[in-house]
Amino acid sequence: MNSNRISRRGLLKRAAAGAMAMTYSHSLFGQENPQTDHPATPQRSQRRSCYNNFAEHLLNAFNPNMFYPELPYRWTDEDWFRFLDMIHDFGFTHFEFWLVPRLFSRAALEQPFGREFARQMNAMIAHGASRGLGIKLIACLTTVGDDWHTHCPNVPEEWSECRMIWDEWTKRMPGLGVVGIFPGDPGGCSRNGCTARTFIDRALEIAELVKKNQPQAEIEIGTWGTPFWGWGTIQGPPDWKGEFIQSIQGSAWRFDKQRADDAMEYLIKRLPEFPKETSVAINLGFNSDSNPDSEGGVQDARPWAREIAKTNRVVTWDFSLTEGEGAIVPHYRFERLYAQRKRELDAAPYEGGICFTMTPLLNQLSLYQSAQSFINPSADYDELTKTYYARLFGSQSEPLASLLPLFEIIPDWGNYSRIDLSRTAFHARMREGVDLLRSLESSVNGNLPFHPHPEQHRKDLLFFFELFAELSGDSPDFDQLTKRYWQRVYAIYDLLPKHVDPRPHSATQRLIRYFDPKWDRSGLGALPGKWTES
Repeated sequence: MNSNRISRRGLLKRAAAGAMAMTYSHSLFGQENPQTDHPATPQRSQRRSCYNNFAEHLLNAFNPNMFYPELPYRWTDEDWFRFLDMIHDFGFTHFEFWLVPRLFSRAALEQPFGREFARQMNAMIAHGASRGLGIKLIACLTTVGDDWHTHCPNVPEEWSECRMIWDEWTKRMPGLGVVGIFPGDPGGCSRNGCTARTFIDRALEIAELVKKNQPQAEIEIGTWGTPFWGWGTIQGPPDWKGEFIQSIQGSAWRFDKQRADDAMEYLIKRLPEFPKETSVAINLGFNSDSNPDSEGGVQDARPWAREIAKTNRVVTWDFSLTEGEGAIVPHYRFERLYAQRKRELDAAPYEGGICFTMTPLLNQLSLYQSAQSFINPSADYDELTKTYYARLFGSQSEPLASLLPLFEIIPDWGNYSRIDLSRTAFHARMREGVDLLRSLESSVNGNLPFHPHPEQHRKDLLFFFELFAELSGDSPDFDQLTKRYWQRVYAIYDLLPKHVDPRPHSATQRLIRYFDPKWDRSGLGALPGKWTES
């Protein structure tokens, strides 16, 4: 395995300098000297991470394919460099990626697709360093391989395998700015006596290993979940050996106050043993929406964040603010985004967080707004949208700020807006968007740090306005529109074997059939949107 390692000469020094760059200069999109009545956290102390989850179950036409070199949706190095330039211009300090289970495996270390991933990631580390943009890796502690197997730290050969994988990958990508040790989802072990304490103990082992390979990297400990997703809580069958089983995943979200308190007390006890400058990712609440008021407030994580912040950096890892993992549409969730930023500032001395995307080629606006929400939580997001699109398409694009929120009609994780329009009125607004985007073709500004080219972005937005106009029109052909959406968004899955988490199929049905009055919506729960008349 040693023959594939990348030389560290020069790269460590450059990337370490890039990782420490916490501010950005005047830019085309970034807001300089924002006016606010709610003081922003000092920019130099924030870590603002653009987190692109390109995992095997989230592949789509707007997400890079990092695992299958022979299949569509691949990005070249130049594509990545343009993307990194764009997010740096937006105001991010780091690009974050998940070393997903397909990569977190012996097979990836030995096969060409893994070597190509390491090569391209090292090119990105070097490019980011030249721009003052750090690269952050996160990986689940023990979730391994294509089949998402959870190795058990209390099984010596399985833990040895995990240590080897952590060791090899952090040797092959020198110059990382941050390395995050994540509990799971998928993952989390409850076999052989494993608990949240097991995760913390073993995370300390991995942190020490990583620092030997990446002395410049900051360690981040993730508390995702209830906290520490699945550790001691996920309930497998009696003969369970750690294999991924879809039906048991919900058990990892069961909250127990005594367990949560014990886990957090133990983390605080052991934090001084972690490498200096270790940070902790902790949300406002121990649930999937980071809601401290959930279940009557028993899931409130704010007191723990305040306690940790006395000695260590705390950041959020709030996953669903800008996108969920279902509906692939142009998103517009900024009311909740900015409200959460203000709530974070009131809760604890947070020093940044993440913006998740599985559609970096479609939801650039969400990335921009997320970076700006950290910098200035009191910004007027509608005005920022107007300015943003004016730079892309000219001032005549201003109506997009009132049209894009309508795509949140689709139920999805993290979406709590209500779109109370008649079907006729909704259709008319979609037609308005179609006409507007067609009219903007001659005013596209290609001289911006933007990926893809702004003209391609205009075409992508037009696709969704046309699709939703047909879906909300008279007598839609739902079968035909399902095929159209699938071919535009998810066609890569026609070329792959069935994955252990085949959510693209259900996501497609939920989006297209939402407009079908004959569709059985039972089990969906409360819908954020509704038709008020036929």
